[in-house]
Amino acid sequence: MKRIPLLVFVFFHAIFTSNSQQTYENPLMGDKFYLEVGLYLPTRSVQVRADGSTPNDEIDFSETFGLDDNLSTPFFRAQWNFSRKWKTELEYFGVNTGQSATLQEDITFKDITIEQGTMARAGVEFDLYRLFFGRKLLDRPRHILGAGLGVHAMQVGAFVEGEVRSSEGDLSFEKRRVSMLLPLPNIGGWYNYALSSKWLIHARLDWFYITISDYSGGLWNIAPGIKYQIIRNLGIGVDYRFFYLTARMDVEDWSGKFKMDFSGPSFSIHGNF
Repeated sequence: MKRIPLLVFVFFHAIFTSNSQQTYENPLMGDKFYLEVGLYLPTRSVQVRADGSTPNDEIDFSETFGLDDNLSTPFFRAQWNFSRKWKTELEYFGVNTGQSATLQEDITFKDITIEQGTMARAGVEFDLYRLFFGRKLLDRPRHILGAGLGVHAMQVGAFVEGEVRSSEGDLSFEKRRVSMLLPLPNIGGWYNYALSSKWLIHARLDWFYITISDYSGGLWNIAPGIKYQIIRNLGIGVDYRFFYLTARMDVEDWSGKFKMDFSGPSFSIHGNF
């Protein structure tokens, strides 16, 4: 008789455990491959300085040329869980835009000065490639927590063009452009929480800062979001990404600094299998 309560407890515990695992067994928590494409709608803030300007004279591209307007840009992300604990990710997005404006003050960029009241055009060129290797630190039916190492390879560029007055008073059209490939290693982490077999909350974080010789740079990459499985192997998602990048350099192609951040929502469709 004493065994009956114990058997009843074991029976209902087994049912509860089984139902719990079934309820929260979201396919995104265990599938090996994940492919995602979407649109990112960031608001941009860009400040750039190149040799030819004074050390404290930065051009705020966002304010001077109105580059803060939202601009949709496609992005792509692929993930491969190549073992029970380990995964690798590859991601890309790029922003390339330009805008013309009548200058409210003189600007100096590289070795040219464009005077107040003249029409000038400026733009930024930014391509981001992210490669990441991570390991799960916690792996449960509803929770996954992990950390790892990666690298952000960024092609960063800026240009300014307009009418420039020479020392003799003559006007000529000039354009100056700076660009460089900037690889930054980073540490990162991620967390997934399965609300149900259909809904998943997730967040990612990357960070790094380094100073060596004539170069220093750092980044933040933060991306929380939520995903919904339409069917077993297909879903949609909404994320909010904040990306901040700053660097000072004194190299042949670019002596100066830049600071830029992108923030805004992204909308995506993904396949998992």
